[in-house]
Amino acid sequence: MDRNAKQAQRRRLAYQKVLEREAMLEAAGEAVREYEEMIDALVGAHRVSVPRQNWATKAALPLSALPARASTAENEAKTALANYRPSWFTKVLKRQEKVRQLLEDAIDRARVRDDQAHFARVQEVEDRNADIRRAQRVLALEQDALIEALEDHSSLDDLPFSIEGLDTLFIGTRVIAVVEGLDLEDIPAESVSLLKSGKASVKAIPVGRRYELHREAICSAAVRAALEYLAILPLDEVEVVMLADLLDRASGHILAQPVLYLRTTSQALRAVNLERAEAAALVERLGGHFDWTKRDGFRPINPAAFGIELP
Repeated sequence: MDRNAKQAQRRRLAYQKVLEREAMLEAAGEAVREYEEMIDALVGAHRVSVPRQNWATKAALPLSALPARASTAENEAKTALANYRPSWFTKVLKRQEKVRQLLEDAIDRARVRDDQAHFARVQEVEDRNADIRRAQRVLALEQDALIEALEDHSSLDDLPFSIEGLDTLFIGTRVIAVVEGLDLEDIPAESVSLLKSGKASVKAIPVGRRYELHREAICSAAVRAALEYLAILPLDEVEVVMLADLLDRASGHILAQPVLYLRTTSQALRAVNLERAEAAALVERLGGHFDWTKRDGFRPINPAAFGIELP
């Protein structure tokens, strides 16, 4: 191999190494971003602004009568037939009967269009009346209407890093969100960070830190559930019970057990800076209850102490 060929080969190898390093640095940066986004989602589900539904305005709207069927298109088609006068050219070609038949067929098609237009108007009015009645039922705190409102407007189902299940209990006038939060095993076991070299550093997360992340995730999900219930439903107060899988010492099995109770109001949540608040400290400030230590993590609480019997 001559000197020029060797130099060209060295340049290609050097270029390939540069590309490989850039790809490695890009992959490392992406891994760190994904890890940080996951942690933010775990501990920051409460850092949102949930728009409040205005049921009162919609419920106050008047119901509309169903519209009568109109024959606009059919009448226009009949007029076209009645006014038809074959031209000299049409008579010469003896097409007047064919044209007349086409005009008669057009009446049938116009009648169908009138039917379709009437159906669309009726459907629009029925949908509007249904929305008004639904709003009235929500304001009356009918349980099935409240559940339907949550299903239509809640984004809690879109929080895979915070919530795994949701139910609603009604005890008298009390509304209680029973939320299945993440389990400890759902919390990352490894952290990803960038070294000065740009490479990714993957380290095991100490168990105490994982317990802290689990606590923040459960508390954040509880506040987020409270925010959505109070924004979607015409309530001044809501209660939240968070569940998580824990070891049941009596049976030795892993069971979903209550680990947090929170009762809060719209006024209390408006008084805090959700964007800056740490979840566990916020729950404690709002008067929430949970039993947690850095050594053992969550321990189950007794919801009966708050007048709640879980199914």
